[in-house]
Amino acid sequence: MIQINRRILSIAGIALFALLTYIIAWSTLFTVSKVVVTGAQQNAMQNLSGVTIGEKLARVEPRAVARKLQEQLWIEGVEVSRNWINGTVTLQITPRKPIGIFAGRFIDKSGTTFDIPGGSSESLPIVEAQTSENGLAAIELFKNIPEKLRTKIVTITAKNADSFELILDEGTRKVLLQWGTNSDLDLKIKVYEALIGLKENSKISTIDVSAPHAPIVK
Repeated sequence: MIQINRRILSIAGIALFALLTYIIAWSTLFTVSKVVVTGAQQNAMQNLSGVTIGEKLARVEPRAVARKLQEQLWIEGVEVSRNWINGTVTLQITPRKPIGIFAGRFIDKSGTTFDIPGGSSESLPIVEAQTSENGLAAIELFKNIPEKLRTKIVTITAKNADSFELILDEGTRKVLLQWGTNSDLDLKIKVYEALIGLKENSKISTIDVSAPHAPIVK
């Protein structure tokens, strides 16, 4: 009698598992009713994800969808979630934050270069360097410069990781600032601002503060 009961329970368990599998994977229940995108353009991300309305939720594998979306270099991170109650699939997109323009593309703090669909390069400095490592060194210098002066920077050139030049927009003219190494930042800024403010320097085009105690103007 006990064996019969166990057999019945076993058969019932298998039947229940089969029923649940059918409901989740094949029935009209638990299908995608809506795709919600945050952090990026709705239609573009939905199309790239491959998730379609009416698709079985069980067939939407979050990690696979995330990997597919992260093939886009401008995307730094993706979180994909499924709501089994209302059928909503949510795609949370974290785009990379550009901090400069390097080799005609955006560059972020990790040194990754990428393109952003419809992205604007306004207010971002142009970084000129032979390698992304040198480009990152230039960006690090840019971030450390106070905003008042930083907003004037048009171009940063990294000859190498320890030698930089900046072009600044002073309104009526562009000034080449030969910076040298990424050291004595506060002193170099004070020297530059003092020199650029002198009336007799109203026509100069170059200031060399690589040796801030002995600056050169041209």
